Amino acid sequence: MQDEQRQSSDHGSNHNSKRIEQARIDLALLFMTDLHVGSERLYKIKHKGTALNLQFDVDGDMRWRSYSSALSWRITMLLALTDDRIVTIHEMDRPGRYRQMFPHTLLRRLQWHARPNADFPPVARFYDPHGKAVLLVTRSRFCGHAVDALHNLTDGGPVFQSIWISDIMALRPMLGIGLVRDDTFSASMPISAYLEAAGTHGRIVEEPELASISLTGTVAPLAVAPPSRAVADILEQECRRNPDFAEMKGRSIYADYRPFNVTAE
Repeated sequence: MQDEQRQSSDHGSNHNSKRIEQARIDLALLFMTDLHVGSERLYKIKHKGTALNLQFDVDGDMRWRSYSSALSWRITMLLALTDDRIVTIHEMDRPGRYRQMFPHTLLRRLQWHARPNADFPPVARFYDPHGKAVLLVTRSRFCGHAVDALHNLTDGGPVFQSIWISDIMALRPMLGIGLVRDDTFSASMPISAYLEAAGTHGRIVEEPELASISLTGTVAPLAVAPPSRAVADILEQECRRNPDFAEMKGRSIYADYRPFNVTAE
């Protein structure tokens, strides 16, 4: 009985260590980029007086917050990881909108795709009914609090990056970009095909047009703007405090998207 309990404890400890290690990788990626809308970072161009409302719990302790800056949530999540605490989201923005955008079934699919050496088709598509914004989401990051997405929110061409779900949800209250989830979306081609087409044509090419394009299988990383000084400083401080973070600086999102051929940056 004691041996079984010890084995169970060892398994739980090992699982928790892997979770924390993956969370550190994901958090480093998230701190090495910013979400740009147009030519500027989200947190610098938000409409005056706007905020993102959140309801969440930290290890069961329920909290309500109204964040006026996209940076605030990053600090909250960094502190939660540092203290090895579990954050669970209940609401973001308007009541019920978080689950409309990210239902449990979608979050589970995104988590299933969060594995190394993957080249799955995109899992979900979000779009602006009143604009041209499109996000194709492939997998989850940071315990389901972020995703990898190919999007055209910037004015410098398509971008493939890790994005906080809170930033996606904040686009409506802070900038008036009311993204909705495409319930009819079903992709058959792998994300590598979308990335190659985006790099070649300078835009997000979707099925069925994608199927008619000649692809070589060679995917060059799409350009992504560096983080702001404020975000970079947060990562630098954490690297000095925690050497594990320092080892992850410079890691690319493409490191998790083998085996398709990624050319050198």
